[in-house]
Amino acid sequence: MNYQLSGLAETTAHYINTTNQHIFLTGKAGTGKTTFLKHIVANTHKKTVVAAPTGIAAINANGVTLHSLLHLPFGAFIPERINPPNVNHQVTTLQNLFANAKFNGTKRAMLNEVELLIIDEVSMLRSDLLDCIDHMLRYVRRRTSEPFGGVQMLFIGDLLQLPPVVKDSEWRVLSEYYKSSYFFDAHVLKDHPPIHIEFDKIYRQSDEQFISILNRFRDNEQSQKDIEFLNGFYKPEAKENSEKGFIFLTTHNRKADEINEKRLKALKSEVVSFDSKIEGDFPENAYPTNQKLELKKGAQVMFIKNDQTGQGQYFNGKIGQISTLDKNEIWVKFEDGTEVPVSHYTWENKRYTLNQATNEIEEKVLGTFMQYPLKLAWAVTVHKSQGLTFEKAILDLTDAFTHGQVYVALSRLTSLKGLVLASRLPMENFERSDSMNSFMATKSEAQQLANQLPSHQKAYFAKLAENTFNFGGLIQTLTDHIQSFDKEENRSNKQQYLKWTQGLLEATLPLKKVGQIFSNEVQNILVQENYADQLTERAAKAKTYFSQEMDKLSAMIHEHEKEIGLKVRILAYQKELKKIEQSYFNKKSEITRFYLLVSNAQKGKSLNKNELYDSALLKNRVKELLPKKDKTPTAEISFGLYQQGKTVEEIAEARGMVPSTIEGHLTQYIISGQVDIKKLINEDKLKVILSLITPETTGTQEIKAQLGEEYSYGEIKMAIAYSKIMKA
Repeated sequence: MNYQLSGLAETTAHYINTTNQHIFLTGKAGTGKTTFLKHIVANTHKKTVVAAPTGIAAINANGVTLHSLLHLPFGAFIPERINPPNVNHQVTTLQNLFANAKFNGTKRAMLNEVELLIIDEVSMLRSDLLDCIDHMLRYVRRRTSEPFGGVQMLFIGDLLQLPPVVKDSEWRVLSEYYKSSYFFDAHVLKDHPPIHIEFDKIYRQSDEQFISILNRFRDNEQSQKDIEFLNGFYKPEAKENSEKGFIFLTTHNRKADEINEKRLKALKSEVVSFDSKIEGDFPENAYPTNQKLELKKGAQVMFIKNDQTGQGQYFNGKIGQISTLDKNEIWVKFEDGTEVPVSHYTWENKRYTLNQATNEIEEKVLGTFMQYPLKLAWAVTVHKSQGLTFEKAILDLTDAFTHGQVYVALSRLTSLKGLVLASRLPMENFERSDSMNSFMATKSEAQQLANQLPSHQKAYFAKLAENTFNFGGLIQTLTDHIQSFDKEENRSNKQQYLKWTQGLLEATLPLKKVGQIFSNEVQNILVQENYADQLTERAAKAKTYFSQEMDKLSAMIHEHEKEIGLKVRILAYQKELKKIEQSYFNKKSEITRFYLLVSNAQKGKSLNKNELYDSALLKNRVKELLPKKDKTPTAEISFGLYQQGKTVEEIAEARGMVPSTIEGHLTQYIISGQVDIKKLINEDKLKVILSLITPETTGTQEIKAQLGEEYSYGEIKMAIAYSKIMKA
């Protein structure tokens, strides 16, 4: 992404990359919050997950919903260990929160690696839900004394737009525990408040008078003079269907839908329908546009994505008119006369997974939604206009119930030139809660943030060193493994390797003491004012020492794996060995990253994802785990394992193949007489197959059609080969 950080954005990125401080990033409409989010996700070295309160917000942020990420309950949450009250809606308390929280090993492992959780559109996040997130992270990460289980939180959104949704019946219960429904009133943030950062450079508007008015509306400080000035744009004759190229902004879905349906119906051209293509898992509540898009030539439409070709021909919110339309082609014409073809866009529903080889968090696509990125655009609600940019709009704010709605509607416009009011703005100010006013007053100034950054970085490096050079987890993994040797030697083939495993633990134990010594050294170094050079030097030495020691221990495991080879009935033990070796690699990776992080900080830079992924450590790891090309014929490898006494099923599991493939490999050895078919197929089954083989038989499918599911293609191939031997 070609995005250069500067000023406050650069300082904010340093806070994210080199501290563990929770951050609330806000800003007026058009200040680049979304662009900054994308930059952080693409560049931070931290293992990052992006989530949002709703399905559509999650899809727009290229993330997941908070409920799917953390298996959160629906309804209200009370952060106390009490029985749920008997009310007419769902209420969860700490008493029963974890009863249905079923995290499998894979999901738990991924969540344990998360370092940064970004919550986008935080204005919609309720305070009780944030407390629920806090308790769930503490629970699943088994770090109950740390807020959010030790995860750094980045909250992004504009609280002065639209508030979180809470039903009256829910608030009657929650109001006993919360000052407001806004996220900042969550209990977890009382003792651990986020650093409040506001981006103030506006990119959407350039009209200074308009910007000043918007700023005052945003802060609920609009004057009577401001409202009188804006009401000068009131046109009593303005109707939703009277101004070409204008979009009509209203406060209710019903009115917007009625206008769009009415205007589409009025066009004399033929309706052309486009069905979306949905593959895999893509929930209906996250559909970014209509599943069935009905358009006509001449219809006014709005793009809902930026031009993905990079040519900037249109942007999210740009309005035009359909000029060419058939089943295979759509062109949109803009007011300046230019026309552009519209291509399909594919939205992705994702989940996060842990790469078992590199221990990095990756995205896995669960499903896709493909459709033309268009919506009918004679009208849209203020709510759905969030994030969009319009050049011309008619605003009908008769029923606006918060000053936030007025602000959102006005701030969609690029300038006052495109503003038309279909109703006058009310003269009275909208009330804002005391808790909102108190929170808004916590905003940090740019210089204050810059001054405090070094102390926060010191605290982060100290904590990171403590965790990085703590070998307790690795020792515990080995200890647990040794405790699994709990059977008599004659009852488990694995038991014969107990002594070797104990030797591995003994060889690892000294690292715990050395790691503690180094961690203490880091704490002492960080007390000094100019610590960067010395810390970088010590981190380099630690990287060299621990990498060499862990390479030796990994080599012990690899050598042991070669010695035991592919012996029968120890596949589970082999998998355990691979997990243990992965633990050594993970620790080595943590130490390498610590060195890269502090050496970059010494130069005043943040470690980025590309530098981390380009490190020799990760590159070599990926190379190591690529399947090695074995020049030995594949059938010969299977035959060799068969000679070792392995069954067809065991060979298939060891080689990652299906049993019928292995049976096919062994067929040539039946023909050569090196394998006795009667040891692979029982005589009764063999007789049945042989009875169906005639001179007219065309192949395995013909025979399979006459047999049941208990006969495999591999068995039929072997029987056909055997019949040829008998006739020879």
